[in-house]
Amino acid sequence: MKILSVKAGLLPSIIHIPTSKSYANRALILAALKIESFTIQHLPQASDVTFLVKALKQVGLTIEQNNDELTVTDSFPACEKPGGCTIEIGEGGTTARFLASLLVQGKEPYTLILGERLQDRPWNELIKLIKNLGGKARLHGNSLSIQGPIQIPDKIEVDCSETTQYASGLQLALAFSPCEIIPQNLNSSESYWEMTKAMIATFKTSNSFVVPTDWSSASYPLAFGVLKQNIFFPGLKYDPFQADAKFLNILKQLGLIQETPEGIKTKPGSVVKDFKMDVSDCLDLVPALAFLLSHIEGTHHLRGVKNLVHKESDRLKEIVKLLEEFGFKASSDGSVLQIEGSSTLRSIPVDLNLPDDHRIVMIGALFLRYHQGGTISPAMAVNKSYPNFFKLLGV
Repeated sequence: MKILSVKAGLLPSIIHIPTSKSYANRALILAALKIESFTIQHLPQASDVTFLVKALKQVGLTIEQNNDELTVTDSFPACEKPGGCTIEIGEGGTTARFLASLLVQGKEPYTLILGERLQDRPWNELIKLIKNLGGKARLHGNSLSIQGPIQIPDKIEVDCSETTQYASGLQLALAFSPCEIIPQNLNSSESYWEMTKAMIATFKTSNSFVVPTDWSSASYPLAFGVLKQNIFFPGLKYDPFQADAKFLNILKQLGLIQETPEGIKTKPGSVVKDFKMDVSDCLDLVPALAFLLSHIEGTHHLRGVKNLVHKESDRLKEIVKLLEEFGFKASSDGSVLQIEGSSTLRSIPVDLNLPDDHRIVMIGALFLRYHQGGTISPAMAVNKSYPNFFKLLGV
Protein backbone atom coordinates (compact mmCIF):
# COMPACT_ATOMS: atom_id res chain seq x y z
CA MET A 1 0.00 0.00 0.00
CA LYS A 2 1.67 3.21 -1.17
CA ILE A 3 1.76 6.09 1.34
CA LEU A 4 2.44 9.61 0.09
CA SER A 5 3.30 12.78 1.97
CA VAL A 6 1.19 15.79 0.94
CA LYS A 7 2.25 19.30 1.95
CA ALA A 8 -0.05 22.25 2.51
CA GLY A 9 -0.02 24.70 -0.38
CA LEU A 10 -1.48 25.46 -3.80
CA LEU A 11 -2.09 23.60 -7.06
CA PRO A 12 -0.57 24.51 -10.46
CA SER A 13 -1.99 27.66 -12.04
CA ILE A 14 -2.79 25.77 -15.28
CA ILE A 15 -4.31 22.28 -15.17
CA HIS A 16 -5.07 20.03 -18.14
CA ILE A 17 -7.86 17.60 -17.22
CA PRO A 18 -7.78 13.96 -18.48
CA THR A 19 -10.45 12.64 -20.79
CA SER A 20 -13.54 10.73 -19.70
CA LYS A 21 -13.47 7.02 -18.86
CA SER A 22 -17.28 6.96 -19.11
CA TYR A 23 -17.08 8.01 -22.76
CA ALA A 24 -14.02 5.88 -23.42
CA ASN A 25 -15.49 2.58 -22.20
CA ARG A 26 -18.67 3.13 -24.17
CA ALA A 27 -16.58 3.93 -27.23
CA LEU A 28 -14.53 0.75 -26.82
CA ILE A 29 -17.61 -1.49 -26.71
CA LEU A 30 -19.12 0.16 -29.77
CA ALA A 31 -15.82 -0.01 -31.65
CA ALA A 32 -15.65 -3.73 -30.84
CA LEU A 33 -18.98 -4.24 -32.60
CA LYS A 34 -18.28 -2.20 -35.74
CA ILE A 35 -17.45 -4.30 -38.80
CA GLU A 36 -15.35 -1.45 -40.18
CA SER A 37 -12.15 -0.25 -38.52
CA PHE A 38 -12.80 2.36 -35.86
CA THR A 39 -10.38 4.85 -34.28
CA ILE A 40 -10.69 6.38 -30.80
CA GLN A 41 -8.57 9.47 -30.07
CA HIS A 42 -7.50 10.94 -26.69
CA LEU A 43 -8.07 7.66 -24.86
CA PRO A 44 -7.46 8.16 -21.11
CA GLN A 45 -4.98 6.07 -19.13
CA ALA A 46 -7.46 5.39 -16.32
CA SER A 47 -7.19 1.77 -15.16
CA ASP A 48 -10.90 1.18 -15.85
CA VAL A 49 -10.08 1.82 -19.51
CA THR A 50 -6.78 -0.05 -19.68
CA PHE A 51 -8.43 -3.14 -18.14
CA LEU A 52 -11.14 -3.04 -20.83
CA VAL A 53 -8.62 -2.64 -23.67
CA LYS A 54 -6.65 -5.63 -22.38
CA ALA A 55 -9.86 -7.69 -22.06
CA LEU A 56 -10.93 -6.91 -25.64
CA LYS A 57 -7.55 -8.09 -26.90
CA GLN A 58 -7.91 -11.30 -24.86
CA VAL A 59 -11.24 -12.19 -26.47
CA GLY A 60 -9.76 -11.89 -29.96
CA LEU A 61 -10.05 -8.31 -31.14
CA THR A 62 -7.15 -6.82 -33.09
CA ILE A 63 -6.30 -3.46 -31.54
CA GLU A 64 -3.56 -1.07 -32.64
CA GLN A 65 -2.41 1.58 -30.19
CA ASN A 66 -0.23 4.66 -30.67
CA ASN A 67 0.01 6.78 -27.51
CA ASP A 68 -3.56 7.95 -26.78
CA GLU A 69 -4.97 6.79 -30.14
CA LEU A 70 -6.47 3.33 -30.59
CA THR A 71 -7.88 1.54 -33.64
CA VAL A 72 -10.02 -1.59 -33.58
CA THR A 73 -9.71 -3.40 -36.90
CA ASP A 74 -12.14 -6.31 -36.53
CA SER A 75 -15.36 -7.03 -34.63
CA PHE A 76 -16.90 -9.21 -31.93
CA PRO A 77 -18.20 -11.94 -31.96
CA ALA A 78 -16.71 -12.71 -35.41
CA CYS A 79 -13.21 -12.58 -33.87
CA GLU A 80 -14.10 -14.84 -30.91
CA LYS A 81 -11.46 -17.40 -29.91
CA PRO A 82 -12.55 -21.01 -29.21
CA GLY A 83 -12.69 -22.01 -25.55
CA GLY A 84 -13.22 -18.59 -24.02
CA CYS A 85 -10.88 -17.23 -21.33
CA THR A 86 -10.51 -15.83 -17.82
CA ILE A 87 -10.26 -12.05 -17.62
CA GLU A 88 -9.00 -9.81 -14.81
CA ILE A 89 -11.36 -6.82 -14.53
CA GLY A 90 -10.19 -4.73 -11.59
CA GLU A 91 -12.73 -2.50 -9.83
CA GLY A 92 -14.45 -0.88 -12.81
CA GLY A 93 -18.24 -1.12 -12.88
CA THR A 94 -18.53 -0.06 -16.52
CA THR A 95 -15.55 -2.26 -17.40
CA ALA A 96 -17.21 -5.42 -16.08
CA ARG A 97 -20.85 -4.73 -16.86
CA PHE A 98 -20.29 -3.42 -20.38
CA LEU A 99 -17.88 -6.25 -21.18
CA ALA A 100 -20.26 -8.92 -19.85
CA SER A 101 -23.07 -7.55 -22.04
CA LEU A 102 -20.76 -7.71 -25.06
CA LEU A 103 -19.41 -11.20 -24.38
CA VAL A 104 -22.84 -12.87 -24.18
CA GLN A 105 -23.31 -11.91 -27.84
CA GLY A 106 -20.77 -14.68 -28.50
CA LYS A 107 -20.95 -18.39 -27.74
CA GLU A 108 -17.82 -19.09 -25.69
CA PRO A 109 -17.61 -19.28 -21.87
CA TYR A 110 -15.88 -16.47 -20.00
CA THR A 111 -14.95 -15.87 -16.38
CA LEU A 112 -14.52 -12.30 -15.19
CA ILE A 113 -12.36 -11.94 -12.07
CA LEU A 114 -13.80 -8.99 -10.15
CA GLY A 115 -11.99 -6.68 -7.75
CA GLU A 116 -12.61 -7.02 -4.02
CA ARG A 117 -15.14 -4.19 -3.81
CA LEU A 118 -16.64 -4.76 -7.25
CA GLN A 119 -17.78 -8.29 -6.38
CA ASP A 120 -19.92 -6.83 -3.57
CA ARG A 121 -21.63 -4.26 -5.79
CA PRO A 122 -25.06 -5.07 -7.34
CA TRP A 123 -25.03 -7.97 -9.87
CA ASN A 124 -28.43 -9.64 -9.52
CA GLU A 125 -30.14 -7.66 -12.27
CA LEU A 126 -27.47 -8.46 -14.89
CA ILE A 127 -27.40 -12.16 -13.96
CA LYS A 128 -31.19 -12.33 -14.16
CA LEU A 129 -31.23 -10.58 -17.55
CA ILE A 130 -28.64 -12.91 -19.07
CA LYS A 131 -30.49 -16.01 -17.81
CA ASN A 132 -33.87 -14.73 -18.98
CA LEU A 133 -32.39 -14.19 -22.44
CA GLY A 134 -31.15 -17.78 -22.65
CA GLY A 135 -27.55 -17.27 -21.58
CA LYS A 136 -25.66 -18.54 -18.55
CA ALA A 137 -24.49 -16.38 -15.64
CA ARG A 138 -23.26 -17.14 -12.14
CA LEU A 139 -21.41 -15.14 -9.50
CA HIS A 140 -19.27 -17.20 -7.15
CA GLY A 141 -17.04 -15.17 -4.86
CA ASN A 142 -15.07 -12.86 -7.12
CA SER A 143 -15.73 -14.89 -10.29
CA LEU A 144 -18.53 -13.95 -12.68
CA SER A 145 -19.02 -16.83 -15.15
CA ILE A 146 -21.02 -16.04 -18.30
CA GLN A 147 -21.81 -17.67 -21.62
CA GLY A 148 -23.98 -16.77 -24.59
CA PRO A 149 -25.34 -16.48 -27.07
CA ILE A 150 -28.38 -14.74 -25.67
CA GLN A 151 -31.63 -14.65 -27.61
CA ILE A 152 -32.45 -11.11 -28.71
CA PRO A 153 -36.15 -10.16 -28.42
CA ASP A 154 -37.84 -7.05 -29.77
CA LYS A 155 -37.47 -5.27 -26.43
CA ILE A 156 -35.80 -5.76 -23.04
CA GLU A 157 -36.87 -4.04 -19.82
CA VAL A 158 -34.01 -3.31 -17.40
CA ASP A 159 -34.35 -2.27 -13.75
CA CYS A 160 -32.16 0.81 -13.16
CA SER A 161 -33.00 1.41 -9.50
CA GLU A 162 -29.45 0.55 -8.40
CA THR A 163 -27.46 1.48 -11.51
CA THR A 164 -28.00 2.39 -15.17
CA GLN A 165 -24.92 0.39 -16.21
CA TYR A 166 -26.91 -2.78 -16.98
CA ALA A 167 -29.21 -0.86 -19.32
CA SER A 168 -26.32 1.02 -20.92
CA GLY A 169 -24.32 -2.21 -21.29
CA LEU A 170 -27.11 -3.98 -23.15
CA GLN A 171 -27.92 -0.89 -25.20
CA LEU A 172 -24.29 -0.73 -26.31
CA ALA A 173 -23.97 -4.46 -26.97
CA LEU A 174 -27.19 -4.46 -29.01
CA ALA A 175 -26.57 -1.09 -30.66
CA PHE A 176 -26.63 -2.53 -34.17
CA SER A 177 -29.72 -4.71 -33.64
CA PRO A 178 -33.38 -3.61 -33.72
CA CYS A 179 -33.89 -4.57 -30.06
CA GLU A 180 -35.26 -1.77 -27.86
CA ILE A 181 -33.83 -1.40 -24.33
CA ILE A 182 -36.41 0.06 -21.94
CA PRO A 183 -34.98 1.37 -18.65
CA GLN A 184 -37.26 1.00 -15.63
CA ASN A 185 -36.96 3.00 -12.39
CA LEU A 186 -34.56 5.45 -14.00
CA ASN A 187 -34.31 7.57 -10.87
CA SER A 188 -30.61 8.40 -11.00
CA SER A 189 -27.72 8.72 -13.48
CA GLU A 190 -30.11 9.56 -16.32
CA SER A 191 -27.38 11.63 -18.00
CA TYR A 192 -25.27 8.49 -18.47
CA TRP A 193 -28.19 6.77 -20.19
CA GLU A 194 -28.55 9.75 -22.52
CA MET A 195 -24.78 9.65 -23.14
CA THR A 196 -25.09 6.02 -24.24
CA LYS A 197 -27.87 6.77 -26.72
CA ALA A 198 -26.06 9.79 -28.15
CA MET A 199 -22.85 7.83 -28.65
CA ILE A 200 -24.65 5.02 -30.46
CA ALA A 201 -26.12 7.54 -32.89
CA THR A 202 -22.64 8.99 -33.48
CA PHE A 203 -21.00 5.60 -34.04
CA LYS A 204 -23.55 4.56 -36.64
CA THR A 205 -22.42 7.37 -38.95
CA SER A 206 -18.70 7.73 -38.16
CA ASN A 207 -15.46 5.77 -38.11
CA SER A 208 -13.71 7.82 -35.42
CA PHE A 209 -14.41 9.37 -32.03
CA VAL A 210 -12.58 11.92 -29.89
CA VAL A 211 -13.01 11.31 -26.14
CA PRO A 212 -14.09 14.52 -24.34
CA THR A 213 -12.56 16.00 -21.20
CA ASP A 214 -13.78 14.42 -17.96
CA TRP A 215 -15.91 16.58 -15.67
CA SER A 216 -15.68 14.10 -12.79
CA SER A 217 -11.91 14.57 -12.73
CA ALA A 218 -12.23 18.32 -13.23
CA SER A 219 -14.42 18.71 -10.15
CA TYR A 220 -11.53 18.11 -7.71
CA PRO A 221 -9.06 20.84 -8.74
CA LEU A 222 -12.02 23.11 -9.54
CA ALA A 223 -13.35 22.77 -5.98
CA PHE A 224 -9.90 23.57 -4.59
CA GLY A 225 -9.35 26.47 -6.95
CA VAL A 226 -12.61 28.31 -6.29
CA LEU A 227 -11.77 28.25 -2.58
CA LYS A 228 -8.10 29.22 -2.69
CA GLN A 229 -6.50 30.29 -5.98
CA ASN A 230 -6.87 31.26 -9.63
CA ILE A 231 -6.49 28.18 -11.85
CA PHE A 232 -7.01 28.02 -15.62
CA PHE A 233 -8.41 24.83 -17.18
CA PRO A 234 -7.71 24.88 -20.95
CA GLY A 235 -10.40 23.35 -23.17
CA LEU A 236 -12.84 22.64 -20.35
CA LYS A 237 -16.43 23.35 -21.36
CA TYR A 238 -19.95 22.27 -20.51
CA ASP A 239 -21.06 18.81 -21.68
CA PRO A 240 -24.80 17.98 -21.40
CA PHE A 241 -24.10 14.22 -21.34
CA GLN A 242 -21.75 14.35 -18.34
CA ALA A 243 -23.82 14.62 -15.17
CA ASP A 244 -20.89 16.09 -13.25
CA ALA A 245 -20.81 19.06 -15.64
CA LYS A 246 -23.56 20.39 -13.37
CA PHE A 247 -20.63 21.57 -11.27
CA LEU A 248 -20.14 24.36 -13.80
CA ASN A 249 -23.63 25.75 -13.14
CA ILE A 250 -23.15 25.45 -9.37
CA LEU A 251 -19.90 27.42 -9.48
CA LYS A 252 -21.45 30.01 -11.79
CA GLN A 253 -24.33 30.52 -9.35
CA LEU A 254 -21.81 31.03 -6.56
CA GLY A 255 -19.88 33.51 -8.71
CA LEU A 256 -16.63 31.57 -8.41
CA ILE A 257 -15.63 30.92 -12.04
CA GLN A 258 -15.14 32.71 -15.33
CA GLU A 259 -15.87 31.05 -18.69
CA THR A 260 -13.77 31.98 -21.70
CA PRO A 261 -13.60 30.60 -25.26
CA GLU A 262 -10.30 28.96 -24.29
CA GLY A 263 -11.48 27.30 -21.09
CA ILE A 264 -12.54 27.97 -17.50
CA LYS A 265 -10.81 30.03 -14.80
CA THR A 266 -11.49 29.91 -11.07
CA LYS A 267 -11.89 33.20 -9.19
CA PRO A 268 -12.09 32.65 -5.44
CA GLY A 269 -14.51 34.80 -3.47
CA SER A 270 -16.30 35.01 -0.16
CA VAL A 271 -19.48 32.92 -0.10
CA VAL A 272 -21.88 32.36 2.78
CA LYS A 273 -24.86 30.36 1.67
CA ASP A 274 -27.05 27.44 2.70
CA PHE A 275 -26.80 25.09 -0.28
CA LYS A 276 -29.39 22.44 -1.25
CA MET A 277 -29.28 20.09 -4.23
CA ASP A 278 -30.60 16.76 -5.48
CA VAL A 279 -27.47 14.83 -6.51
CA SER A 280 -29.11 11.55 -7.53
CA ASP A 281 -28.12 12.16 -11.16
CA CYS A 282 -24.51 13.13 -10.41
CA LEU A 283 -23.33 10.91 -7.56
CA ASP A 284 -19.68 11.01 -8.64
CA LEU A 285 -19.76 14.75 -8.02
CA VAL A 286 -20.64 14.35 -4.32
CA PRO A 287 -17.04 13.98 -2.99
CA ALA A 288 -15.87 17.22 -4.61
CA LEU A 289 -19.09 18.95 -3.55
CA ALA A 290 -18.57 17.78 0.02
CA PHE A 291 -15.04 19.19 0.02
CA LEU A 292 -16.26 22.52 -1.37
CA LEU A 293 -19.31 22.91 0.88
CA SER A 294 -17.43 21.99 4.03
CA HIS A 295 -15.38 25.18 3.54
CA ILE A 296 -18.40 27.42 2.78
CA GLU A 297 -20.17 28.65 5.90
CA GLY A 298 -23.77 27.49 6.08
CA THR A 299 -25.87 24.37 6.51
CA HIS A 300 -25.84 22.34 3.31
CA HIS A 301 -28.06 19.45 2.22
CA LEU A 302 -27.33 17.01 -0.62
CA ARG A 303 -30.36 14.83 -1.37
CA GLY A 304 -30.52 11.54 -3.28
CA VAL A 305 -27.28 10.04 -1.96
CA LYS A 306 -28.49 6.51 -1.11
CA ASN A 307 -26.70 4.77 -4.02
CA LEU A 308 -23.34 6.08 -2.83
CA VAL A 309 -23.14 2.96 -0.67
CA HIS A 310 -22.70 0.91 -3.89
CA LYS A 311 -19.55 2.67 -5.09
CA GLU A 312 -15.91 1.58 -4.71
CA SER A 313 -16.47 2.05 -0.98
CA ASP A 314 -19.51 2.93 1.10
CA ARG A 315 -18.80 6.41 -0.14
CA LEU A 316 -21.50 8.06 1.95
CA LYS A 317 -20.01 6.74 5.20
CA GLU A 318 -16.46 7.54 4.10
CA ILE A 319 -17.29 11.15 3.20
CA VAL A 320 -18.84 11.73 6.63
CA LYS A 321 -15.78 10.16 8.33
CA LEU A 322 -13.37 12.27 6.30
CA LEU A 323 -15.17 15.54 7.01
CA GLU A 324 -15.26 14.72 10.71
CA GLU A 325 -11.52 13.99 10.62
CA PHE A 326 -10.95 17.61 9.61
CA GLY A 327 -13.30 19.00 12.25
CA PHE A 328 -16.43 19.51 10.18
CA LYS A 329 -19.89 18.45 11.29
CA ALA A 330 -21.50 16.02 8.82
CA SER A 331 -24.24 13.41 9.03
CA SER A 332 -26.57 11.35 6.86
CA ASP A 333 -29.82 9.49 7.29
CA GLY A 334 -29.07 7.40 4.19
CA SER A 335 -30.85 9.66 1.71
CA VAL A 336 -29.59 13.15 2.63
CA LEU A 337 -26.05 14.25 3.42
CA GLN A 338 -25.92 17.27 5.74
CA ILE A 339 -22.75 19.34 6.05
CA GLU A 340 -22.06 22.27 8.38
CA GLY A 341 -19.61 24.47 6.51
CA SER A 342 -16.86 26.37 8.32
CA SER A 343 -13.76 28.44 7.55
CA THR A 344 -11.82 26.83 10.42
CA LEU A 345 -8.71 24.89 9.41
CA ARG A 346 -6.92 22.01 11.13
CA SER A 347 -3.86 23.22 13.01
CA ILE A 348 -1.75 20.06 12.67
CA PRO A 349 -0.98 17.52 9.90
CA VAL A 350 -3.28 14.51 9.47
CA ASP A 351 -2.42 10.93 8.51
CA LEU A 352 -5.15 9.41 6.31
CA ASN A 353 -5.56 5.66 5.77
CA LEU A 354 -8.51 5.55 3.39
CA PRO A 355 -10.43 2.84 1.50
CA ASP A 356 -9.27 1.87 -1.99
CA ASP A 357 -11.64 4.39 -3.57
CA HIS A 358 -10.20 6.86 -6.06
CA ARG A 359 -12.68 9.63 -5.30
CA ILE A 360 -12.28 9.40 -1.53
CA VAL A 361 -8.49 9.42 -1.88
CA MET A 362 -8.63 12.49 -4.13
CA ILE A 363 -10.70 14.59 -1.74
CA GLY A 364 -8.57 13.34 1.13
CA ALA A 365 -5.52 14.72 -0.68
CA LEU A 366 -7.31 18.03 -1.27
CA PHE A 367 -8.11 18.33 2.43
CA LEU A 368 -4.44 17.76 3.27
CA ARG A 369 -3.33 20.35 0.71
CA TYR A 370 -5.90 22.91 1.90
CA HIS A 371 -5.21 22.40 5.61
CA GLN A 372 -1.84 21.47 7.16
CA GLY A 373 -0.73 18.53 5.05
CA GLY A 374 0.00 14.98 6.21
CA THR A 375 0.17 11.51 4.68
CA ILE A 376 -2.32 9.55 2.59
CA SER A 377 -2.82 5.98 1.45
CA PRO A 378 -3.60 4.06 -0.72
CA ALA A 379 -2.24 6.57 -3.22
CA MET A 380 -2.53 4.17 -6.18
CA ALA A 381 -6.34 4.24 -5.92
CA VAL A 382 -6.40 7.34 -8.14
CA ASN A 383 -5.22 5.25 -11.11
CA LYS A 384 -8.83 4.19 -11.62
CA SER A 385 -9.76 7.56 -13.09
CA TYR A 386 -6.98 10.16 -12.72
CA PRO A 387 -3.52 8.50 -12.79
CA ASN A 388 -1.65 11.83 -12.78
CA PHE A 389 -3.62 13.33 -9.91
CA PHE A 390 -0.77 13.40 -7.41
CA LYS A 391 1.44 15.20 -9.92
CA LEU A 392 -0.82 18.20 -9.30
CA LEU A 393 0.39 18.05 -5.70
CA GLY A 394 4.04 17.71 -6.64
CA VAL A 395 4.34 14.18 -5.22
